[in-house]
Amino acid sequence: MKQPIVITAVGTTTKAQQTYRLLHTKLQKLLPGREIFWAYSSKMITKTLQDKGDAVRNPEELLRAPAEKGHKSAIVQSLHLFPGTEFHGLHHITSTSPLSCKVGLPLLSSPVDYQAITDLLKSTIAYRPERTILVLGHGKTHPSWTGYYSLEKILRRNFGDRIHVGVVEHIPDTSTVNEEISETPHRGVTIIPFFLICGMHYRRDIVSDDAHSWLSQLKAKNLDVEVLDEGVGMLPGLENLLFRHIEDAEKNIR
Repeated sequence: MKQPIVITAVGTTTKAQQTYRLLHTKLQKLLPGREIFWAYSSKMITKTLQDKGDAVRNPEELLRAPAEKGHKSAIVQSLHLFPGTEFHGLHHITSTSPLSCKVGLPLLSSPVDYQAITDLLKSTIAYRPERTILVLGHGKTHPSWTGYYSLEKILRRNFGDRIHVGVVEHIPDTSTVNEEISETPHRGVTIIPFFLICGMHYRRDIVSDDAHSWLSQLKAKNLDVEVLDEGVGMLPGLENLLFRHIEDAEKNIR
């Protein structure tokens, strides 16, 4: 009996759920005959959806289902971008599961992963040769926050100094990145949301009319701002990166 696969995402109550559905369809083609379950790690989002009648479950609840079907082990694949607080929390959850679990690493966990995501962004960036590219992620206080600087370094190695990486919370924030962008010769800026999905933070912190949003602050510097409206989960080929992590976890499962 092959191990079931539990995909763990933060979750969303918005139409961005279509990203999860698309990834599910793509993974089913790469993993024919395998059971694929989905769990949302955000307890608030899970409860909101459950109150509306949705059958979504959190990882603790969902990991009981394969055990009840007779499975002894499972692969739990994280959809976190970096190995931060949420990912380490997932390890704690799996350690108390009735199943023997192996956790697949977050999408950006090695130099190979960083280069893979760079390759997936290549067509988007190359299509805009005269614009500054601003890649905007969430941000974190966990030591993995330095991953954003690693991402910028690798993107610049491939596309030059017109690449900037910022976050909507913590560092590197608008207090420094906006000034750097305004000093470049390019007067056009394209924002690439570096979230798996374009959910609440995209609407509130990037594109809202609030004076503190990234869009508003860049426009205040008389920049021509273009904002893409899809997260990296919609990038063609991202499923292959995810599939490789699932395969790596499966090789190590006991």
